[in-house]
Order: sequence, then C-alpha cells, then structure tokens
Amino acid sequence: MQEPKDPKMSGRIAMIALLVIFALTGLMIWVAG
Repeated sequence: MQEPKDPKMSGRIAMIALLVIFALTGLMIWVAG
C-alpha cells in the first residue's frame, strides 16, 4: 500500500478503518450474545 500524500486522505482512511473495526467487533459481540 502506498502512503497517501494528502494528510486529509490519510486521516479519512484511518477513521474509516476504526469505524470498520468497531462495527465488526460490535457485530461479533451481538452474534455471540
């Protein structure tokens, strides 16, 4: 993966990654519960 030169793009990618991880974790807990 190439690092985006635009800091805004990098921050957006990091935010999306955190949201995806949070959603997957919540889904796993919901399914397991």
